[in-house]
Amino acid sequence: MTEDQGSPQSSRRSQDRRTILKGAKVVFNNGKGVMVCRVRDLSQGGARLEFPPRQALPDKFELHVAGQPVRLCERRWTRNNIVGVRFVGPDS
Repeated sequence: MTEDQGSPQSSRRSQDRRTILKGAKVVFNNGKGVMVCRVRDLSQGGARLEFPPRQALPDKFELHVAGQPVRLCERRWTRNNIVGVRFVGPDS
């Protein structure tokens, strides 16, 4: 993964986020690609995800977290193995 121009600055965040540590799956390529990750924190509009080192993540994907609805996500920033995503679609 490469570092994008955006940054995870709290001053730009308009929503409260909850710190959680839950296992999750990222599903992409019409269900043919699956990666495991950990949700570090979650807000109504997005999440911060942690991946094993050196994982390449697509720009858009589904996030599957137990006890949560499946969400369509858009990658906003990447720093090492931490990725910030924004929820997109009708539930955003």
